[in-house]
Amino acid sequence: MFQTKIGFLKALFYYGILILPIPLLIMEFKANRNLSEPILRKGIPILTIIGLIYLNPLKILFHTQTWKTQTVELINENKENHKVEFQMKDVGALGYAKRNAEVYYLTKHFYLVLSENYDDRNFIETDWKRVDQNINEIGLK
Repeated sequence: MFQTKIGFLKALFYYGILILPIPLLIMEFKANRNLSEPILRKGIPILTIIGLIYLNPLKILFHTQTWKTQTVELINENKENHKVEFQMKDVGALGYAKRNAEVYYLTKHFYLVLSENYDDRNFIETDWKRVDQNINEIGLK
């Protein structure tokens, strides 16, 4: 799963998915074209709106928060970008969601989540170095 640490970019993408189909649908109904062509063009925003209603817009809004690294637990000795991290995400009044994730950083701000179910047994006898480096991106005491 491809993710980012840039909260603004992620929120902009999710809010765009929620808001963009409505003006597209309005523009398609206002445009004067032949009857056969606009049916497909009107169908795409309509299907998108139906899909968003099915997925629940509030659930989509709760996914706009990014995961923040609290601790880097393990680093692969062969690939410095391959790490196991303890990450947290603010979920509002519900507190913080927590996970131990195996991640591979493509850049400083973009990464792939290889596994969200970290288990020490998976890393025995491999080229992993335990670092337990405290990052604290959320800023908790």
